[in-house]
Amino acid sequence: MRKLTRRSLFGLGVPLPLYLCGCSDDEKAPSTADPTADEDIEIFSWWIAPGEADAFDALVSLHESSHPHQRPYNAAIESGERAREVLAERLQAGEPPDIYQENVYNLGTVMAQNPNSLIPLDDLFEELGLSSVVVPEVLADVTFDGKIYSMPVNIHRENAVHYNKKIFEDLGLAIPTTLEELLAACETLKAAGITPLATSHEGWVQRILFQALHAAIIGAQPFADYLTASSPTEDARLEDAIDLLDEVLGKYVNESAGDEGFGWADAAQLVLDGKAAMFIHGDWAKGYLVQLGWKPGEGFGVFAMPGATDLFFYGVDVFALVKGSQHATAARDFLRTVASKAGQLAFNEIKGSSPVRLDVDESKLDIVAQGTLRDLRDAKVRLLVRRREEWDLALGAFALDRDKDALRQVLVDFPPLP
Repeated sequence: MRKLTRRSLFGLGVPLPLYLCGCSDDEKAPSTADPTADEDIEIFSWWIAPGEADAFDALVSLHESSHPHQRPYNAAIESGERAREVLAERLQAGEPPDIYQENVYNLGTVMAQNPNSLIPLDDLFEELGLSSVVVPEVLADVTFDGKIYSMPVNIHRENAVHYNKKIFEDLGLAIPTTLEELLAACETLKAAGITPLATSHEGWVQRILFQALHAAIIGAQPFADYLTASSPTEDARLEDAIDLLDEVLGKYVNESAGDEGFGWADAAQLVLDGKAAMFIHGDWAKGYLVQLGWKPGEGFGVFAMPGATDLFFYGVDVFALVKGSQHATAARDFLRTVASKAGQLAFNEIKGSSPVRLDVDESKLDIVAQGTLRDLRDAKVRLLVRRREEWDLALGAFALDRDKDALRQVLVDFPPLP
């Protein structure tokens, strides 16, 4: 758990060098920077919560063990939305960080708004042999107009269910594999006086819940066809998905979901405290729970959303190298650490996500992470997350007013983009 003072500095976006102890690395990346001159590397991110900030610290520690004169630091902003605003201001002002974090689904937008602002990384991928070991879909995701413009750090599954193992064991509940079994488990939990599903009314949190339910209704491939605009909206059974979301919010979630300031971390805490049994959310929640002291596979487990277990619905955090960086050579060294097997294991063990490299040693992951990596490898459909701001706003409103017609109209008026 990190100290409040440090977290507050992150929230203010104050550059804070991290002088952490080194750790062993049997795959130390060669440095091309001056080996004797101390050099800061500014990485601009929104990683401040337990789990995500600790995962970044692990990368820093690993990097400094082989590059003792380089000091990567996390110049973090309180939220992704605010971070994007500040980043845009800095890019426009010609004052870029060395590296910035982004979700890959939004990277194209940032690049369009700031043309020619990034340095291609094709040579680095070739040097490290990454194109043959990175998840193929992820390699495609970071490629724009034939060039690779960011280093993928991890792959997060969003259609994941985090559950309290003791509650399941006490009630004799098996892990559900179908939507019908999931709803039956919710009824059993509710009858036992336990909140079945934790959530927050934040729009983006509701989108994750809704999309998981939607995929469970129509199946992995039809869901992928809908979100990639490969099939018409009228085939997507939106009414059924909205009806199911309405049922879930009305019968199975925590009353505190709409409380002021109640967010995804608070929902995860309910599962940890035994006040709720499950949380359908991205598996950064796993990293958060681990940092709070819960052991994967013992205190809690994670399974794929029933009804579409052959779907790996994912997001990717990436690091982009910015033109005009004051420490470009050292920044490339840091990206080598990120891409290494050791870097992938160090970061993702804490973040709760999966490595983007398929050649890592699975035995070095915890039991839950091993299962998630197998799901990634075996998935019939690997689909990058799609989102629109209008969806998030509409789903946040729906959590409060439950106006089905209004939600459906927004989803029809703002369909998935090809």
